[in-house]
Amino acid sequence: MNDPKSYDGLSGLVLFVGFYEGAMPFVAKLWDGKPLLALPTRLPGPAWWIVSSAVLVAGFLLLWWIDAAKKRRFPDA
Repeated sequence: MNDPKSYDGLSGLVLFVGFYEGAMPFVAKLWDGKPLLALPTRLPGPAWWIVSSAVLVAGFLLLWWIDAAKKRRFPDA
């Protein structure tokens, strides 16, 4: 990762996956929808919200870690 844009791209990917696999299942369950790529919606009972919550927490922590790594590598960016 030689430029700040690499970190931005990685954090964008983590944000997209975190939203689609973490927050989207909660929204989809409200309207009885099944988004194609939201895999936790296909899990039964309480397992889907445990997995979705874990994805949200992991995504938040990864975004925080990527931002800290970017600031360490490029302090002026």
